[in-house]
Amino acid sequence: MVRVSCAALLLGGLLLPLAAQADCHHRRLDKVMENGRTVQLDDGSEWQVSDSDQSEAAGWEQDATITACEDELINTEVHESAEAREVKRGFNVPEAQAR
Repeated sequence: MVRVSCAALLLGGLLLPLAAQADCHHRRLDKVMENGRTVQLDDGSEWQVSDSDQSEAAGWEQDATITACEDELINTEVHESAEAREVKRGFNVPEAQAR
């Protein structure tokens, strides 16, 4: 199930609400594993995607800009979001620049 979140739409040219900015980080997609079940970002973090969103996440392209929030990954390239939880912490690296 694709959920186009307000945050994803706002990222096209506006800023996220202040509360959301503190909990979200801009990353790049490194790889999608297990047919969308797990997503790895450029900082090494791994995210388990909810069953209902795995088919959409499976189609995400490598190097896409991803906004990683507490319980959601937002693919700003295609304006899709997936409910997900971080299962492996990433390294402390600079945030990706939005394209």
